Amino acid sequence: MKKQVLAAAIAATMSMPAMADFLGVYAGLDYSTNETTLDNDSDRSNNISGYVAFEHFIPLIPNIKIKYNDLTNHHFDEDNSSTTNGILYYEILDNGLVELDLGAVYTDAEGYNESASIVQAYGAAKVHVPGVSMHAFAEVIGGSVTDDDALSAEIGLAYTFNPDSSLLNIAVRTGYRVQELDLDHTANKQEIDGLFAGVEVHF
Repeated sequence: MKKQVLAAAIAATMSMPAMADFLGVYAGLDYSTNETTLDNDSDRSNNISGYVAFEHFIPLIPNIKIKYNDLTNHHFDEDNSSTTNGILYYEILDNGLVELDLGAVYTDAEGYNESASIVQAYGAAKVHVPGVSMHAFAEVIGGSVTDDDALSAEIGLAYTFNPDSSLLNIAVRTGYRVQELDLDHTANKQEIDGLFAGVEVHF
């Protein structure tokens, strides 16, 4: 009986690192320099965005990601502008070289003096560079089932400092992001684009 208990304990211990590969929390914070165009006028601003994601191994239950983007530029209005995304997604592919996620998004969009709730589509991908702790990434949130519309698309590169750690991975990332808000009751589309840089932790 003691041998059986010991064998079970050893087997459970050996399986923990493998299980850790299927459970994870990702959190990131980006700083961006944006140019906003509205009403044939444009101006630059510095903004913050961030996200938290939880991924697991349970079949049929989607992974969860919450993302926030500050789009405020007080050159146009004293009110704030932002998008908050609640994302449910599935990992469609992960072969060690390429990762692909697809899902659905509930977006809370806050334009200047106007707001909207939008159901959208989600897609994200990573391509890892073999032998190097670096990967390219892309993410798109877009589409709408109403007259209100929003777009968020980004592409970039990330470098992980400690990819072999089973406790905490830290990565720096940089890229280019394009965002749009085209709300039904506003006369003009709000367009934002610019470079961003940030950090991501995975534990």
